[in-house]
Amino acid sequence: MKKFVIERDKLAENSRRIQERAGVPVIAVLKADGYGFGMAQMAQVLAETGITMFAVTEPEDAVKLRELGFTQQEILVMRSTAMADEAYQAVQANAIATVGSPEAAYCLNEVAEGCGTQARAHVKIDTGMGRYGFLPDQYAEIKAVYTHCAGIQVTGIYTHFHSAFADEAATRAQYKQLCNITERLKADGVDCGLRHAANSSGLFCYDDLMLDAVRVGSAFTGRIPAKTPTGLNRLGYLESRVIELRTVPKGHTVGYGAGYVTKDATRIAVVPVGYTDGFSVEKKKDLYRFRDVIRYIIGEIKNGLGKGAIYITVNGQRARVLGHVGLCHVSVDVTGLDVHNGDTAILDVNPLYLSPLVPKEYV
Repeated sequence: MKKFVIERDKLAENSRRIQERAGVPVIAVLKADGYGFGMAQMAQVLAETGITMFAVTEPEDAVKLRELGFTQQEILVMRSTAMADEAYQAVQANAIATVGSPEAAYCLNEVAEGCGTQARAHVKIDTGMGRYGFLPDQYAEIKAVYTHCAGIQVTGIYTHFHSAFADEAATRAQYKQLCNITERLKADGVDCGLRHAANSSGLFCYDDLMLDAVRVGSAFTGRIPAKTPTGLNRLGYLESRVIELRTVPKGHTVGYGAGYVTKDATRIAVVPVGYTDGFSVEKKKDLYRFRDVIRYIIGEIKNGLGKGAIYITVNGQRARVLGHVGLCHVSVDVTGLDVHNGDTAILDVNPLYLSPLVPKEYV
């Protein structure tokens, strides 16, 4: 028996902390099934704490939220699209679409007029993320979305920080580019609508980038790469139990590849959790700039020196994983600990990598 447990009170506390920190409306990002925490359950808790606007990546998620009863909240679809079927989903869900190109603007305008309505939209500016959005020098095209699309009511404008957790100069440059555009629109007599740029790291690493709203996702889970203390709770844990206890002699090998050799007689607890459940699974290293390579090398050296050891909690006590994590099991050193068969084991797992076979439980 295993389950991923999410504490409602900790999520609610994080939400209140985020709103207090922001001082402006918070757009709660629920992409990727609420970062793996369950979009519907997460939305419910956040709504109870006063969040009135959600954001998703997929238009179909906006439809799902409406079907689940979230009819009073605003929903922003963050992915710009020139696909008519996706624009139609956003319009039918009464969601706020994102327009990040002339093609997306034309598509949304056509769909809205075909539905006999006016679609709401936020304009997206690409200040360096390189995915969706008008480039800053496309001012004429940006302004045209506001002034020449009868089927679109633009109610906001935003950009996305790519390095708020690590590069202040780049972050402030992105912020300035967005502000330059909004100031030009204002000078031309155009109401740009709700301005937002700060993401989770932007909210907690800077005091002056909030604008009219902030767009926060991972901060609700307490799992953000901010060096600044946030006061947030790290949310969620995988719960299993000890199914077997055994003692092996000094010099005995543990795990595939004989990855660990015991230094003394060792008491081992077996827990039926492995990388098939998402334990000890991480995002693949997919970028190899010089600084990234150096960071990876340093990390591997630390692992080799034992500083990268993996620990879990068994019966409230810290226990080290021995050898490689298996597909379905881990062996942990419980020598000298008060541990019995059936005792609860707690493991840290990123829910984005959690097996869909593992149930989620809000408590």
